[in-house]
Amino acid sequence: MIAVMVLLANLAHAQSHTPEISFLVTREGEFVLTDARADLPVSSALVWAVITDYEGYPRFISSMHESKVISRSPEGSVVEQKGHFGFMFFSRGIEARLVVSEFPPDLIVTRAIEGDFEVMNGRYELRQLGNSTRLSYSGRLVPKFSLPPLFGLSIARFILLRNFREMVDEILLRDAEARRVIRADG
Repeated sequence: MIAVMVLLANLAHAQSHTPEISFLVTREGEFVLTDARADLPVSSALVWAVITDYEGYPRFISSMHESKVISRSPEGSVVEQKGHFGFMFFSRGIEARLVVSEFPPDLIVTRAIEGDFEVMNGRYELRQLGNSTRLSYSGRLVPKFSLPPLFGLSIARFILLRNFREMVDEILLRDAEARRVIRADG
């Protein structure tokens, strides 16, 4: 049933004008591994602006209720995030405090230091491809809570894909808004 719902959601989304997203979630022992990629017809500066808009995440990531920068230093920012991790019959609140290290203009590395994950590491990479930007994400997580044994990986895939897709949608929305402003002024 979950696989059918994920398939239908993917098919419905595929009919929109969103660029193709390559997305893979696998399990390696206790780790849930994510690899995602999207080629976006926008500048890398815009992609960077959206990814580093940590406090804006709750506006466009539906599972996130709060995201705030606690501190900034040369080693990175500490970002506290609260939200929910759920799909259908499985739902729970989650919290994470992350160290986010930015290496402009093309790399962001995250690592959980507190919260509901034993391990939560992520890496965003941006690569300019002509007039497009390739956004790549790789992540590893081990939750402190148990995922349902039979459907846990499917639930994780659904949530992580939705979050990545919402990030991509926000990038495209900001690009469209910027183009409208330019056309209106021109």
